[in-house]
Amino acid sequence: MKRLALAGLLLLATAALWWFTRPHPPTSPTATTTESSPHTAPAPGVTVTLTPSAPPVTAPGKAAPLIGENILREYAKPSLPPENDLTLVSRLMENFQLLVKSAADRPLSANEDWAAALRGHNPARERFLPDPHAALNTNGQLVDRWGTPLFFHALGGRRYELRSAGPDRKLWTDDDLHRNADGSFRRGAALNPPSLLESSNRTRTP
Repeated sequence: MKRLALAGLLLLATAALWWFTRPHPPTSPTATTTESSPHTAPAPGVTVTLTPSAPPVTAPGKAAPLIGENILREYAKPSLPPENDLTLVSRLMENFQLLVKSAADRPLSANEDWAAALRGHNPARERFLPDPHAALNTNGQLVDRWGTPLFFHALGGRRYELRSAGPDRKLWTDDDLHRNADGSFRRGAALNPPSLLESSNRTRTP
């Protein structure tokens, strides 16, 4: 009887030893990260706020800049001389005349005509500048960096001269900036010849 009981104890001990020493299957990665699960109980005294993942936000597409915006990108830039502004406006005018072929049939002369045409009031309905722009004032005029309307002098043959009133904001004074059709600038005694003054008076006379 004692031998039978001893054999039973030995068998039980062998089974227990096998149970604790048997190989265990590898633990899955998700089982070791239960602390990040939203169902895991937080530690005492800790408040957990779950924030749902926000969907990726797609920035609204921006419209491509207009031709005039690209050309006048550095208009009135303080680090550049004011003469550069007149050169950029002249370049914009040249591009307009190349792209809007019918503009040759109705040549533009006054500031307001040019400003309206560049804002889309032209036979091609092509917009070159947006209404709010550094080169435009609220009256629909093209202005210099000091906010004074530019003076346009049409020479014919799609050639123009441009003038800024300069820092004193008064036309026909010694600080004016005058760009010739060939890209040069008038200075000194050549700045205000009588012929140009007469032309400006004719332009301003209704």
